[in-house]
This record gives sequence, structure tokens and C-alpha cells, in this order.
Amino acid sequence: MQKSQTEYSTYLFTHLSELQNIGIFAIKDTEIISYQKNSAHNPLHHCAELQTYLIESAKKQSIPYICKDDHQAYFACIRTSQKYYLAGPMCTTFFNKTQRHKFYRTYGIPETAEKNLHLFTVTEILHLVCILAKIVTDTEYTDRQLLNANHLIPVTREQEAEEQILFTLKSDEEDFYRHSYQEERRLLDMVREGNVAEAVRLSKEMDPEVGKLGASELTHWRNMLVIGVTLCARAAIEGGLMPYAAYRLSGYYINKGSECKDIMQILAYRNHAIEELTKRVQELKTRRHTSSYTEQCKDYVKKHFREKIYLDDIAGKLGISSSYLSRLFKKEAGICIQDYVNDVRIERAANLLIYSEESIPRIAEYVNFPSQSYFGKIFKAKKNMTPRQYRESYKPTEFLEEK
Repeated sequence: MQKSQTEYSTYLFTHLSELQNIGIFAIKDTEIISYQKNSAHNPLHHCAELQTYLIESAKKQSIPYICKDDHQAYFACIRTSQKYYLAGPMCTTFFNKTQRHKFYRTYGIPETAEKNLHLFTVTEILHLVCILAKIVTDTEYTDRQLLNANHLIPVTREQEAEEQILFTLKSDEEDFYRHSYQEERRLLDMVREGNVAEAVRLSKEMDPEVGKLGASELTHWRNMLVIGVTLCARAAIEGGLMPYAAYRLSGYYINKGSECKDIMQILAYRNHAIEELTKRVQELKTRRHTSSYTEQCKDYVKKHFREKIYLDDIAGKLGISSSYLSRLFKKEAGICIQDYVNDVRIERAANLLIYSEESIPRIAEYVNFPSQSYFGKIFKAKKNMTPRQYRESYKPTEFLEEK
């Protein structure tokens, strides 16, 4: 027998509430329906003032309403023609005993009823609200729509653009981050290729998987911004973006993140930086459709450096003879193609020595050198030190020091 829409919604809300460990409620006039087990001491059920505030705020806009209280806990309200659906609390910060007590006391809940709250990333909160809105209104919203409508990002893109102009006069690059290359390789590949949509999607997808990177939630997300933007800036350079442009853009967003005290805004800065870096690479690659054979040859090497690279294969792709390509490349680039291949592989390896925990033999294999000894020989010729010496000289001693 087919379930009614009400039964269907009740089923989804009940299971979402249990799965996400939050309260979900429906209010119609003075009646409140709870989809959460043991919900009597949830602020949304217990505090009439909170209910009224959320409902009155939701009346003023068509998009679901999201707010953050003084304890950094989020609540949401979705308006329909007949009911108001409330969800929360959703916390991005862990409460110690004192903080937890203050939170519950704010909403008049007795100490005996206090319990630890489930932690969410900001992205998870937005996705959860989007799901609830789809269920009750059959309308789909994007993260950006929710952020903008609820003024959760205090600085607009237009303001960022103005500030970037001023920032170009004092930009710096800071290299003090490391991250496992297995986790970020797909993201960085998207940046190198200029795939904007995938780069932004993957950066958000990685957020819940990352361990604690700071003593506080704010420090954690500041560190995440620094690491992500810096690595993506380097990937953009490898994708063809001029170093000064990548460093200037990444420096701007790193500086903005270090000053910011709002987690939503920090995430927005991180995503904007990745989007802009990738877009710059995309624009360069679009212009290269009519570039020289030498530039196309370089592009091929950068895309295939992990494979065996043969001159005949490149020449065949370009539709010219291998002898002509070899002479032309040497004339325009100043080095032979094999030396350029080694340069690309050595630069990739140098980054992995600094930013990953992979062993030197594994890195040599990853960048496609036939043996560790040959890798060491070429690396020393290019960098004037062995791979081990390079790692010891440039690898940060700590992840990011707490200030």
C-alpha cells in the first residue's frame, strides 16, 4: 500500500533525526510535532522564545532561515504554507562542561538534562538544511543561496575584489604546511587541469575527513584554509599560472583567513581561492589552443609525467616529425625534451618530499623514475643536494604552530 505524503515525510524526518542526532520539529499554530526521540530537553522544544524567533525570522524570507546563537550553535527554520519546520541544534565547536552548561542554561534546560551535542561541519549543516527543504517544499537550494540569504558570509565577493587590488602591494607567500598527497592528489589534479567545478566540489568533500588541525575549531579551519590555498596555488603554477599571480592570489586569501573570526567566512575564502586559481588555469589552457608546438609539448609532459614519455608519441599528437619537434623545442626552451621531462618530475618529487610522508623510493616510483639511485642522481644534479637532504632542509618541523 502506498504511503501518504505525511507518512513519507514522518518516516524521513524520524530517521534523519536519529541518524544526525538532532531535533526536527513541525509547528502548526500552537501544536508542535516532534520527530526526535526524547526531545523534551531540546532547546527547540523547550524554549518558546527560540521557536518564536525562528518562525518570525523565517516569515521574512522565502529561503530557509539559518541562524547561529552566541554559543556557535546553528538552528534552522523552513516555512511552508501550513507549517514551520525547525531543526537543531547543530554545533561546529565541541563544548566542554562549562560551555555545555552555559548553552543549556540559556534555553532554561536543567543541568540534569544536559548531554553532549553532535558535531557538524558547516558543509554538513548546509546539506542537511537543503535535504529538509527538498522534503517539505520540493525546492532545491545551493549552499551559496543559503549562505547569502542568511547573511552568514559578512564579506561579499565585490568587497573581496576591491581588497585584492590593495593587497597586491604587500603580498607574500608562506611555505609552512604539509598534507598527505594521497588525500589531495585528485583535488590538485583538478586545479592543474583547470576543472573549476570539480576542484570546488572535491575541496568541500574532503572537509569531514580531515583530523583536528588546531586547538580550537576556529584555528582548525584557519589552518585548513592555509594548507588548501597554498597547495592549490602550487598546483595552479604547475598548470601554467605565473608564480607571482598564484602567490599574490593565495597570499590575499591566506591573509584574509588569518584575520577572520567566522568559520563560514573562512570556508568561503578557501572555496573562492580554489575557484579563482582553477579558473585562471582554465583561462590559460583555453588560450593555448593556438599555442606553439613547444607549449603543447610542455602541456603533454605535465599531463603524462607519471608515464613513459616518448618523443615519437608527442610528435604524433602534434602532427609533426620527431626530429623537427626536438630541434624546435631545444631552440625555444633552451633545453632538450628529456631534460624538461626530468625537470617536471623533479619538481613534483620536491613537493612530495616537503608536503607528504611518503618514502623516497615511493616518491621516485610515483614520478616514474626507473630506480631510486637514478632518481637520486638526477635530483642532486637539479637541486644540488640529495632527496633526503632536501626533505630535511625544507620540510616544516611542525604542522602549524599555535600562536
